[in-house]
Amino acid sequence: MRLRGGLTAGTRTARERPKAVKFNCGDPISMGYSVTDPLKSAVRSAIVRMLDPLVRLLLTVGIGVGDFLSLVKVAYVRAARDQARETRGELRPHVSRIAVVTGLTRAEVAGILEADTDEWRTSDRGRQRAERVLSGWWNDPDFQTSTGEPAVLPVSGSRKSFKALVSRYSNEPRATPILEELLRVKAVRQRTDGTLQALSRTYATVRWDPAGIASLGEQMNELCDTLRYNLENPGQPRLVRRIVNAQLDPRYRPMLVRDIQSQVNSLADSLDDALNHRGYTVTPKRGGQEAVCLGVGFYVFERPVILEPAASERRGHRTGSTRQQRRDMDR
Repeated sequence: MRLRGGLTAGTRTARERPKAVKFNCGDPISMGYSVTDPLKSAVRSAIVRMLDPLVRLLLTVGIGVGDFLSLVKVAYVRAARDQARETRGELRPHVSRIAVVTGLTRAEVAGILEADTDEWRTSDRGRQRAERVLSGWWNDPDFQTSTGEPAVLPVSGSRKSFKALVSRYSNEPRATPILEELLRVKAVRQRTDGTLQALSRTYATVRWDPAGIASLGEQMNELCDTLRYNLENPGQPRLVRRIVNAQLDPRYRPMLVRDIQSQVNSLADSLDDALNHRGYTVTPKRGGQEAVCLGVGFYVFERPVILEPAASERRGHRTGSTRQQRRDMDR
C-alpha cells in the first residue's frame, strides 16, 4: 500500500478477460476506439513523461539505451502474446502475428519467446511471500493474542508457530528464507529466548538490492495497469483519486506531510484488517486455487516549482515601468 499524491485500487483474477476485440495482422491492438494521429501523439508525450523517472533510475545503475531497447523488445513480445491469449484464446504464441504487431522480425520474436522464463504463477502474483506472511500474522486470529495483537511465536511447532504461519500464507516450503527476510527489514525481531515478535505491519521493500528493485517494478506495474484499465473500461473504472496543491507555501510542507502520513497510516491499517480478514482469504492448494488479487496503493509525490506571473501581469508591470521612466526623463 502506497501514497504518492493519489490512491489507486485494482483487481485481477486468474481468468480475467478484457472485452473481445477485432484483431487483424498489421492493425494496432485497439479496444474498439479509433487510434487517430492526435491520440498517438498524446500517447507518445505521456510515455516520455512516464519514462523520465525510469530513465533516471537506469542511468543511476548504468543501463544504457542499447540494453533498454532490448528490454523494450521483450516487453512488446510479452504484451502482444498476452493480449492474443486474452482476446483470441491463443494458447500458443503466433510468432508471425506478434512480429507484425510489434514491428520486430520473426527471428527476434522467436528468440525472445524461447528465452522467456518470467512466467507469473497465479499464486505468486501480488505481494511477495514475506509480505503475505507478515499480513497473516497481523490479521489471523490463530496467530494473535486475546487482545488482537500479533502473538509472540516460536520458530517451529505444529500449530501456533512461525512455521505454521508460513505454511498457511506462503507457497514457500521452508520458513527460514522468509524469516531471514523479515528480520533483515526489521519487521520482525528474534527475542533472547528464540521466539519471534512482529514489530511492523508494513513491509517496506523499495531498497537498493535485487528484492527492493523487483518490488519497485511491481508497484509501478500495478499503478500503470490500473490507469490503463480505466482507459479501456470507462464504464467500470477502478478507484483512482489524486489530490494536488501545485502552489503550496514551502513553510507548510513538513506539517502537511506529517498529517498525511498519520491519516493514511490509520486508514491503511483499517483497510489491511478488512482486506486480509481470514474469512475472506483462501489458502494455496495442490492443483491450484482460484483467487483475486485486490489491493489499494498510497503514494506521496512532490517536486519544486517556480510560479511565474501571468503574461498580463508582466505586460502591466513593463508598461508601468516605462511610464515611470518617461516621467523621470521629463523632469
